[in-house]
Amino acid sequence: MNISQTRHSLDCIFNARSVALIGASDDQKKFGFMTLRSLITAGFKGPIYPVNPKGGELMGLKVYPTLKEIPSSIDLAVIIIPAKFVPETLCDAAEKGAKGAVVLSGGFREAGRPDLENEIIKISQQKGIRILGPNIQGINYLPNNLCAMFFPVIKTKGPIAIISQSGTVTAALSEWAADEGLGISAAVNLGNQADLCESDYLDFFASDPNTRTIVMYLEGLKNARRFLQVLESACRIKPVALLKAGRTATGQRSAASHTGSLASDYGVFSGVCRQLGACVAGDLETLYDAAKGLATIRPPGGNRILSISSSGGAGTLAADQAEDHGLVMPPLPDHVVAAVKKAGPPPLATLSNPLDLVSIVAEDFRKVVLALDQFDAADTILLNFGDPIAGGVELAQELAGKIRASLAVAYFGGGDEEKKGRIALHQIGIPVFPTPERAVRGIGAATGAAEFLRRR
Repeated sequence: MNISQTRHSLDCIFNARSVALIGASDDQKKFGFMTLRSLITAGFKGPIYPVNPKGGELMGLKVYPTLKEIPSSIDLAVIIIPAKFVPETLCDAAEKGAKGAVVLSGGFREAGRPDLENEIIKISQQKGIRILGPNIQGINYLPNNLCAMFFPVIKTKGPIAIISQSGTVTAALSEWAADEGLGISAAVNLGNQADLCESDYLDFFASDPNTRTIVMYLEGLKNARRFLQVLESACRIKPVALLKAGRTATGQRSAASHTGSLASDYGVFSGVCRQLGACVAGDLETLYDAAKGLATIRPPGGNRILSISSSGGAGTLAADQAEDHGLVMPPLPDHVVAAVKKAGPPPLATLSNPLDLVSIVAEDFRKVVLALDQFDAADTILLNFGDPIAGGVELAQELAGKIRASLAVAYFGGGDEEKKGRIALHQIGIPVFPTPERAVRGIGAATGAAEFLRRR
C-alpha cells in the first residue's frame, strides 16, 4: 500500500468503533484477561467482543466461542492466542470486516518461526487486513479510549506519542508521563513489525492533531532508507526525539535476540537523524526529558538561558550543563542589573546569571523575572526552585502568559509542595523537571528543534 492508504488504515485502527479480543480468558494471570480488563478500564465506548471457545460471560460481557459467531462486523481484532492459530484467526477477522489486527502473540520470527511470520504477511496482503506486531505489548490511543495492551492502562491524556520497540520502554515512558500529570496521546509497541512498521506510525502521528511531539525507542529498522525519508518529513511538522539502542556489539546482539531485528550502524544513523532535525538521546532518561521539553516549551527564539534560583547550588548545576546542550548563560549588562535592583529583590540576592535570589517567596521571583524580561535578557528563563515555593504554580502560570521568553521550571527538594506543583503545572502545559540538569536537557532539545525549523 502507498503511504496515504497506510495512513488511512491506521486512522481506522486507532479510531476503531468495535473490538474483538480473541483469546479472552478468565484466568487473571493470563494476558487474555489483562487485555480485556485494559479495554474495559480505559473506557472504550464501542462494543467489545471477547472470544473464547468456552463461551459464557466475562467481566459482564458475553463471550463468543468463535469470531464467526459475533453478530456484527468488527473494526479491530486483538489477538492473544498461540502463534500457530493466528493465521486462521486473521482470515476470520478479515471476513468480519476488521481493518487491522493487534497481534500480541509471540512465537514467530523472534522464536525461530519465520515461516509463520511469512504466512501472516501473506494473509495481510491477500485479505487487506493490516497487522500491528506480532510479539507486542499492544497499543493505546487515548483520543479513542482504546487501550489494546495487557498493561499499563494509561488514561492521562497529553501531548506525547510513544513509538517503542520494547514493551518495557513503552510502559516506562507512558507511566512517567502519567505520574507527572503530563500524559500521552498514544503508545505503540513495535514488536516484529511483520507488516506495519516504525515509519508508518511516525508518518501517522506526524499528522495526528492530538499529538504535539513524537518519542521513539528503536532497536532495528525495517527499512532504514524509508525511515529516514519519513523522519525528514515528520521533523518539518513536529518535533521528534529518539533513542537508538545497540551502540555496542553486545547491544546489537541483544536487539537481534529481542525482536529479530538487524541493528544498523549507530554512529551513522544517529548523525543522519540529527541532520534531519531529530533530537537524538543517549539514554532513556534523556529521551524523556527531551520529549517533555519539545512538547511543552514554547519554541525559544535563541540559545540564551537565564536561571533564577532560590539557592546558589541550583544555578550552578544548571550552568554546568548549559554548554553541553548548545546553550549559553550570558552575563547581565550593568543597565539590566540596575533595573533589577530597582524592582526590589531580596537584599542578599546575587544579581548575575545564574541569578540567586536567596528567597522562597514567589513575589520575589515575579518582580525579578518581569524586570529582566523587558530587556530581552534571555530566550528561555528557568525558574530553578530548589526549595518549596508557595504559590509557585500560580507564579509560573502568570509568567508564561506575560513574558516574551520561553519558560521552564526545575523543582526539587520541595517536598509535598513540589509533588503537587509538578502535576498542576503539567496539567496547564508548563514543563517541570526534577533537577536543574534535566531542565537544561529539555531546554536544549526545544532550542535545537526551534533552530532547526528556522534554518529550514
